Formats: sequence, structure tokens, C-alpha cells
Amino acid sequence: MFVDNFENQSKEVKSDLLKKQWLETAAKFLKGKPYQELEWEFSEGVFVEPYYTKNDAKNGENNSDLSYLQILQNNQLALNEPVSQPRFWYNQPFVTVNNLEKGELERANKEIRQVLMSGAEGVCLDLMSIEIDNFDKKAFENLLFEVSLPYCAVSFRINIKNDAFLRDFSSRYIDYARQKDFDVRLLTGGILHHRNIEISKETLQFILDTEIECRFHPISLYVKNGQENKNDEAQNIADILFEVKTLVENSNKSILQNIGFVVEATDSFFVTITKIRALRWLLMQMYDLYEVDYKPYIHSMTSQGTDEKSLQDENWNLIRNTTQAFSCVLGGTNALTVVSHQDQNSERSKMWANRIARNVSVMLREESFIDKNTDPISGSYYCEQMTDKLIAFAWQKFQAMIK
Repeated sequence: MFVDNFENQSKEVKSDLLKKQWLETAAKFLKGKPYQELEWEFSEGVFVEPYYTKNDAKNGENNSDLSYLQILQNNQLALNEPVSQPRFWYNQPFVTVNNLEKGELERANKEIRQVLMSGAEGVCLDLMSIEIDNFDKKAFENLLFEVSLPYCAVSFRINIKNDAFLRDFSSRYIDYARQKDFDVRLLTGGILHHRNIEISKETLQFILDTEIECRFHPISLYVKNGQENKNDEAQNIADILFEVKTLVENSNKSILQNIGFVVEATDSFFVTITKIRALRWLLMQMYDLYEVDYKPYIHSMTSQGTDEKSLQDENWNLIRNTTQAFSCVLGGTNALTVVSHQDQNSERSKMWANRIARNVSVMLREESFIDKNTDPISGSYYCEQMTDKLIAFAWQKFQAMIK
């Protein structure tokens, strides 16, 4: 994207003349190539211009007034949390549980408590290598020993075959919380499954009957990233809106309070920001149409690179993690899990990588101060234009799906 100094030359020069001057300058750089080569197709069929005037920045797709995006400023606040800062997100580092042996569960419990005492507001327990149907009450007791569930966010990343596994695991967790005299309405976090599954009416009714309020989200909808769907972020969001509509139709609108949305960040900084903001705005509109007073809950995770540099260069991964996490927070995520990059053959490397991953959120909060601003992206012509265009295209695709 070109940077110009035209607007510093004269306040009296009209914006259309400024853009004309910019286009003339850009044409010299292009040396006969079409101007469209400077446009960026960040989602299939969705382009952003390399230059915007002040007038352009006020108007979005179909000349819409971009001031409608200001509603995001009032929806980045903590969800029912007694915190003092205008922007809040749960720092939920991964804690991996490898098996259900007592020694392994006690090791994981020790790590959980250490994480919670080291700047994190919760944990994301990775149970992907465990058969969930074998996870019983005793396993919960050993894993969550001395963990006060209402005061920290606990999410479970599990591998399930169908919704019956989800229902059974949810039931066991809630029963454990009740046996410990915890108020299940105060449970925070959710259950993350690695793929979207068809959830039966029986499971939906069970979730509604548990009377869990909006802090805990047993249902998670995974938002695909562009790499998984031919760079069509608008379609990815439309698919989620359709999933939400289906869930409500199979139960009732109260189920919306129990749905969490999982977004995986990529190295595309602006796309991650835009995707989370567009998703939140569209979900807010759906919630308003259903006349429910809930706010969408988005849990973001950083991603692991598969290129040679990501696999071998530890410092490169530190930068990747930080920029991805930064984009998630700027986008307005409610919870953030930073994936650690580590040498699996070195226990010392694992400990160091996990510590660094945990401290990324702490650094963003304590050193970058991005929790002091409700919506740092508000007013950014580039991100606002991207958000507006992605919202418009995602909504069009969703409308086409329901016709």
C-alpha cells in the first residue's frame, strides 16, 4: 500500500483531487500495468483499495455509512466480569494431558495451578490424545484438584466422534462442579471440539436443562480459516451463521448463550482482525433478531507454521505467536490461547516454550496497554473498509444459503 503526503500539502485541496494525484503517481510506479494490481483480494471476490481518502473512509460497501461499526466499541468489554479495564480477554494457555494415569493427571494439575498463579486467567486443557468416554469423576478430581472453577476460565479441547460424547463429557463435568458445591452458572470457558459436528435435539435440550448461564459454552463452532477453504473468509463466516440458525431451529433461542466460536489466527495480520470483527458484528445482529440479550463469545488460538523456518527457528515463532495474538486481541476476542512452539525432545524446551506462550498475553496487556482502549481499531480506514466489505459479502452468502 502506497503512502502519500498529499493531505499534508493543503487542507483546501479536495479529496477527489488528492486521489487523482495519487493515481497519477501510482501509474508511474506501475509502468503501464493496470491499477487493479494494487488491490488486495483478501477473501474470494472481496477486494480492498490501496488508497482511501477521508471521504472514502466514511463510506463502505454500497456507500454505507461506516459509523455503524461503532457498535463494536461497546461489545469488547468483559462478559460479566468485575474487571477495571475497558478491554478484557481470558489468557488460557494450553496444558496437555497425555493419558489418564494418576501420575500424569497430578502432573497436569500441578501445571494448571502454576499457570493460574503466573498471570493467566484460565487454562485450555488439551485432551485430544485421551479417550473421552474413559474420563470419569476420579479423573476430574485428580486433574482439577484445588482449582476453584468459578474464578478461572477452564476450556477442554477434546476429540469426539459424535454429539453423545459431548453430552456425556458435559454431564460429568457439570456433575463434578456441583459435587464441589460450585455454582454452575458461574463456570467460565467451554468445550472445544476439533471439528463441527451435528448436534442432536436431545443434546441441545440437555444443555438447556443444565441452566448454565452465558459464561460456559459446551457447544463450539469452529470457524474455518482461508487456507482451509480457498481463501473464502466470507463463506466461512456465512457457514457459521447458518450453523447458528440451525441450532436455534432445533432447540430455541436460549441455546445462543451456550455457543462459543473458535477462530484460528493466521499470519495475515489484517485478515485475522477483520474476520473476528466481522464475525462478531454479524452474530450480534443475529442475536438482536432473536431478541436475546447475549453477547457472542469468541475463543481465538494462534496457529503453528508448517514451513521450514517455523519448524526450526524458535525466535521466528516468538514473533509469529505475538503478532497473531496481537491481531486476535485487536479483533476483539474473548479468550486467547497461544500455541507454544517447542522441541518435543527436550523437556527444558517445552517448559520454556510454554512459559513464553503464556506470557504473550501478559506482555500485550502490561507492556502494550491494548486493554486500556475499548476498540483500538475503530476509525482505521483500512480495517474499517475490510470489515465492512467482509460483513457485506458474508451476509450475501448467508442469504443465498437460506433461500
